[in-house]
Amino acid sequence: MSSLWDRTQKLPKDLFKQVEQVYGDHFPLEVRFQLAMWIEESFSHPVQVKHEDIDSQNHAAQLGQQLLVQLDAKADSIPSDPDKFLTKQKLNEISMSLKTRYNGNLVGLYMKVRQCLEQELAIVTQFQMGTNNPVEQSLDQQIRQKLSLLKQRVAETGVELERCKHDQEAVTMEIYSFKENDAKYEQLKLQNGEAHADVKKWKVSRDKMELGIKQKFNNLLSQRAALVRALVANFHEVKEVQAQVLDKELINWKREQQLHGNGLQMTLSLESLQEWCEGLANIIWTMRQQIKQLEILKSQIADPVSDSASATNVLSELLSGITDLLSNLVTGTFIIEKQPPQVMKTNTRFTATVRLLVGGQLNVHMASPSVSVSIISENQANQLLKTPAQSTKRREDYSSGEILNGQGNMEFHAATRQVSVNFRNLQLKRIKRTEKKGTESVMEEKFSVLFWTEFQIGELKFQVWTLSLPVVVIVHGNQEPQALATITWDNAFAEWGRPPFRVPDKVSWAKMASALNMKWTSACGTNRSLTEENLYYLACKVFRNPNLHIDDFKNLVVSWGQFCREPLPDRNFTFWEWFYRVMNLTATHMRGPWSEGYIMGFVSKNRAEELLMAMEGGTFLLRFSDSEPGGVTIAYVRQDAHQKNVFMVAPFSSKDLLQRSIADVIFDLQEYLTFLFPNTPKDAFKKFSTSVAQNERAQTATGYVPHSLKTHVPGFGASDNMSQNPSSPYQGNLGWSHDGSYTYQAVDELSMHGDDVNPMGGFDPSTININDILGIATTMINTQAGNMDIN
Repeated sequence: MSSLWDRTQKLPKDLFKQVEQVYGDHFPLEVRFQLAMWIEESFSHPVQVKHEDIDSQNHAAQLGQQLLVQLDAKADSIPSDPDKFLTKQKLNEISMSLKTRYNGNLVGLYMKVRQCLEQELAIVTQFQMGTNNPVEQSLDQQIRQKLSLLKQRVAETGVELERCKHDQEAVTMEIYSFKENDAKYEQLKLQNGEAHADVKKWKVSRDKMELGIKQKFNNLLSQRAALVRALVANFHEVKEVQAQVLDKELINWKREQQLHGNGLQMTLSLESLQEWCEGLANIIWTMRQQIKQLEILKSQIADPVSDSASATNVLSELLSGITDLLSNLVTGTFIIEKQPPQVMKTNTRFTATVRLLVGGQLNVHMASPSVSVSIISENQANQLLKTPAQSTKRREDYSSGEILNGQGNMEFHAATRQVSVNFRNLQLKRIKRTEKKGTESVMEEKFSVLFWTEFQIGELKFQVWTLSLPVVVIVHGNQEPQALATITWDNAFAEWGRPPFRVPDKVSWAKMASALNMKWTSACGTNRSLTEENLYYLACKVFRNPNLHIDDFKNLVVSWGQFCREPLPDRNFTFWEWFYRVMNLTATHMRGPWSEGYIMGFVSKNRAEELLMAMEGGTFLLRFSDSEPGGVTIAYVRQDAHQKNVFMVAPFSSKDLLQRSIADVIFDLQEYLTFLFPNTPKDAFKKFSTSVAQNERAQTATGYVPHSLKTHVPGFGASDNMSQNPSSPYQGNLGWSHDGSYTYQAVDELSMHGDDVNPMGGFDPSTININDILGIATTMINTQAGNMDIN
């Protein structure tokens, strides 16, 4: 079967014109032509991109990135011959434009390509079926078509306005001529009387001229009335489109940006929004000028007294309404393109970018307006939002701290037509906190970064400001987990239009599960989402009930207290702290194994034992410790002649895995670890082993002999005399050893008991400092090895 592009090229001219309209700057038809086969092969199986499905977002982003790579490769493959130079140049320009447009939003590029292909296919299919029904348009096309029609209608009212002006000038000239003739007629009548033949002749001429003027004046009034009706109709349509763009699509983008703080891949394009807003700005500004010109014309030749008041009111209201639209458009499109960090540490540099979407269209940058940055409290944000838009506000009245380098000027970037200011060296030096409410901690207190500017467009003066997403200010790194809990909850569950920064105290488990999954997959940089089993385990933990029914917990609600205030049973840490610590552990040290599905992670100790007892000896799994936040343990089953037992190696922390990866630990313990549950050979971990790469090195260029650490569990090797007490694997200690001829064993933090039992009596393994151990080991080796140098 021929390709879609082959069939598209055979369409009649009028239908091919429809295909051309589907494609545009957002995805040019030239790219479709140059990469026709690759695009159809790569995009033939559509990905259903969903907010809650991180896998689909990552897949879509990868395809978007591959498209840009293919486009660059195609441009590079075109020789620089004179007859092909323009094609090569055009492809390079398109590539640069797409990279700028979809910077940080490759999912948006994927969705735009899929949208274009679907509409192209619909046009081709309808042609082949012999139907002429119009193809359903995308939202982007619908808005662009509405703006195009409005632009055309505004141009038509412009033509009508010119005609009114021309006709009014003609009427004005005839009125002056009539006045001259009327003056001559009165003079002649006074001299000769009304019965005189010349007087009668002048009267006939005068009456005829008067009648003609009245007819032309009435026609002029009709033209004006029709023009007013057209302007009113255009006003209502513009108002409707602007409401769709600002109150729906721009807010959707801002909501996506907020969820992006929790890890969501953004799919909506800010460039499309700017295109729509610039179109609105052009239409509204032109309409405003037309209304003002019509007012001037009416002031020169007024309407009859009976119609004058109502007509004047209509125009006055219309001018006021269109000015309000312009004001809302300008103030509503001053947005934060790059948000400041939502967990902000004092005396730490941060960046932010603000952008005025209509700045280029309205030439705001010509005056290079200054933008100032300050930080304000939740109460100040409330006051600012409640102040009527028409009232004048003072920026100095809104501040709760001191930000360095908080001044910048808007600049126009010709390549992207963006008017923006990029703050690269902001720094919060001082914060003024408010009085706490009840049990609220400083990590729950929310601030916002305020961006403020003032400028003038024509005779209109604008005072424009925008607020960042909520910010929690900390002074020490150990405050970060709790601060992130506040931000995560706010980003996930805030309702649009709320008073700053009100959030629900309780949310459904379904919403909580989606938020945790989004946060996890983003932080761990993985395509592997949390499974239903993972989420069930997390639900049991957050609800403090290990026996939740699988069908019941989905209808439960999670409170803020359960999430991050109240410690888990018999623990001194909260659910969020536990989740945050294992998330960081996985993101930092186990991203690869997690993405491959090698880490079960979210499974209770009892469930792990149950699973492993049904397997052959040597089967193991990796689970996150319940008792040690930020710890992962190896659970494995051992079977000997007497019985089968499941054992848990004491949890490995981030500190442990920094010295030796989890893959290396597994190979260190290969005597009794054979298969990852249920039946994956442990060799699957080889690609994540750091020791493999190290062992491939010969003697280093400096002459030193390479060395490494190894995990050792006494009591399980033949040399450890296990046969003396086969049913008790807890004899002996766990130690580290260097490769080579010399070995030193010392007690480490790892034990062979479960999470909550200490087999060493009063001895606490957590008191051991691994650096001290390694220092002792190195000393002993150096002593025994004589002049041998180990560094």
